[in-house]
Amino acid sequence: MRIRTLAPFALALTIACGGAETEEAATTEEMTEAMDDAPAMPDADAAMATITDYWQTHYNMGHGSMVASKFVDDGVLWGSSGAMLYGRDAIGEGLQSRMDAGGSEVAIHPGAAMAFGDQIVARGHYVLTGGDARNSGYYMAVAENMDGEWALKGMVANLDTPDQTMSAGAMMDMPEGMGGDLIQASGDYFVTHYNMGHASMVANTFTEDAVAMLPGERAREGRAAVEEGLQALFDAGVTFSGMSAWSAHDLDDGHAVGIGTYGTESADGAGGGHYAALFSRGEDGSLLLHWFLMGAHQGM
Repeated sequence: MRIRTLAPFALALTIACGGAETEEAATTEEMTEAMDDAPAMPDADAAMATITDYWQTHYNMGHGSMVASKFVDDGVLWGSSGAMLYGRDAIGEGLQSRMDAGGSEVAIHPGAAMAFGDQIVARGHYVLTGGDARNSGYYMAVAENMDGEWALKGMVANLDTPDQTMSAGAMMDMPEGMGGDLIQASGDYFVTHYNMGHASMVANTFTEDAVAMLPGERAREGRAAVEEGLQALFDAGVTFSGMSAWSAHDLDDGHAVGIGTYGTESADGAGGGHYAALFSRGEDGSLLLHWFLMGAHQGM
């Protein structure tokens, strides 16, 4: 409605100013028409549902390369096993290898999605079955509008229950990181205060309505639930040896997204995993974790 009142407003202003050039009013009308004809912001849920439906259909048909076609050329797939696949070709080959070996089927359940101009960040849940095995977990994904088609820039997954059966597969060399400095301070703060037993201080770096998808458990919603989860992890004797941001970028002035790795120490020995995070900026400009996913490889 605001846009459609621009032309009448411009005309009234012309009269009030004592007869400005009618050419200016015509130009304003043209601008208004162009704004009216501009494409609407994408429906993030619908865009991600299209991608996940395509993924589920062609994964279950054994079409690894077709699933991979939904990624950009330099896309990243970081699976729950910890194996990272970098690039569309590697993703297709990795998926095809798994399909050929396991005969598994996937059911994908999209959750929330948020649009940021030409990018979308989404989260959801999946269940992978095959023979007597059943694996399930959460995922986070970033998609980008590529000339009118949505394609995945990255997808990161974890396992939501302990002791699930999944082979790690082949781990390729990680490519050089891209802009991880943007979120490194957040990871350093997380590790420092968590290891000091300050679960509440770490939880305060999450938004009030945060969603934390920690390894081996169901998602926790809300800052209080996140604090309980972190405290339980600390009480179990797990500490962090470090958290390294690998890639991150701003989505807009108020949000950023990133992925990285972490290491842990416990009575069972050293472990580690990978993480993905969607950040919101607080009033002071600091980054607050809004969605946080951790995938454990071992020892956690």
